[in-house]
Amino acid sequence: MTIAERIRFTRQQQKLAQNELAEMAGISPKSLSRYELGTSIPPADSLKEIAKALGVSADYLLDEENVQIKDKELFKKFEIIQAIEDRDTKNMIVRFLDLVIRDAQAKKAYAS
Repeated sequence: MTIAERIRFTRQQQKLAQNELAEMAGISPKSLSRYELGTSIPPADSLKEIAKALGVSADYLLDEENVQIKDKELFKKFEIIQAIEDRDTKNMIVRFLDLVIRDAQAKKAYAS
């Protein structure tokens, strides 16, 4: 997916109109339209503001390998976790998440 496609896709997933996203990012609707069409590439500062308005990282908009997290609060928490340098702390967080996920999946399976 190109930068243009990723910006447009993410905006549409969040049910934002182009002019809404442009206003949130502090750029002109015409510029955003060009970015989404791929006729222009956003400069770094605009890309950063678009990403911020969408609640994603600029890396996400640039990188095909990242997965989008729709929940902005959850996304912020994962960014904080990612910045933790202590490996033991990260491993403890991952183990805890695994337990919570297994519990949620078990509840869902029994509810069916």
